[in-house]
Amino acid sequence: MVRLRDLASVFLKIGALGFGGPFSLLAIMQREVVELRKWMTAEDFAQCVGIGTLTPGPIFFAAAVFIGYRLRKIRGAIVCAFSTLLPSFILVIAISALYVEIEADPAMAAALNGIAAGVVGLLASVVLQIAKSTVKGPWRGIFAGITFVALVYLNADPVVLIVGAGLAGAWLLRPTQPAQETRA
Repeated sequence: MVRLRDLASVFLKIGALGFGGPFSLLAIMQREVVELRKWMTAEDFAQCVGIGTLTPGPIFFAAAVFIGYRLRKIRGAIVCAFSTLLPSFILVIAISALYVEIEADPAMAAALNGIAAGVVGLLASVVLQIAKSTVKGPWRGIFAGITFVALVYLNADPVVLIVGAGLAGAWLLRPTQPAQETRA
């Protein structure tokens, strides 16, 4: 069983080092929780991210709370929520007065542009990892492709697409044979 202090330590680290927005946080979270600590599988992580897209607020925060809940129920969810947000809260308070001056500095503006470009690479990494663990078989690939095209080219509502993909998955990806009962 994962200890609460281990959850706190990892999610404080994620919150403190996760610059670049929610997708960079997801990349760090995936590396820490799946690859390094093996607290859950890539499929479980993808489910947590999926649930994070369905709930209000930032995806990374909802995913962190759900990961905490999956690993240690309510206490785990609370620890992960608090630990993920605390570093950002402290940092925002500390630098908010300096923001205007930092942004006006050409060297800092260039550094921020470089960070933004690096985040694109982190985002691509998260998308690739989630795709590897979830897009298996032709129907899942079709769902992913339709969703991508609808978002990028048709400006479709993401919530409608997610709900639609869920309904289509429930219908098209359901088991074809009923589960067999096990007798003692």
